[in-house]
Amino acid sequence: MLRDADITLTCRQCNKEFILTKAEQEFYEMKGFSLPSRCKECRTTRQSQPHHRVCSQCGTEIVKEATIYCDACLENAQLGGEQKARQFKMAVSAAKTKLEASESQKAEFAELLRQKEQLVTELELKVNSLIEDLDKTQQFYAASGWLQPVISEMGKRLEDLELAQREINQKMLQTIRVMQERYEDIGLLEIIKRNLRQSLRESA
Repeated sequence: MLRDADITLTCRQCNKEFILTKAEQEFYEMKGFSLPSRCKECRTTRQSQPHHRVCSQCGTEIVKEATIYCDACLENAQLGGEQKARQFKMAVSAAKTKLEASESQKAEFAELLRQKEQLVTELELKVNSLIEDLDKTQQFYAASGWLQPVISEMGKRLEDLELAQREINQKMLQTIRVMQERYEDIGLLEIIKRNLRQSLRESA
């Protein structure tokens, strides 16, 4: 009820008395507000402090200045997050596929290396066998001069086999270096990063 003069009230926060003028009473009456229970200084201090609200779901306090979305924008933000999550999953899946392909190629390389090693072993056995034959032939040649052409031919074959062995060894080393540079220096994290960067560029 509006009074005809100023009134004196007691602040419920600092317990000091303060005067509420007739004009202020009319203002509160016009706005439909209750009369203030705090003095002007306490009201100003309270308004300058951050106002916190509480989440209805989890009870977490929300600062007044925190970003707030309407339902439509919140849904769009959630869709954007889901899209980024899908892009990340696709990038990880692509990286995993490339890694599996790399592992398969490494397995093929290992099998190829094993076959070459087996070939070298067989070649070494043949060379050793020829050396033994050559030793026997030389012993026999000591007693028979007519075997000289045969010994010469076997010596030539031995040189050819040794040359072939050196060529195979060189090719194996080249193959190993190429395969190591191609596959062993590439890690899973680097593959994921490359695919993520590619996915982000495509989505942009």
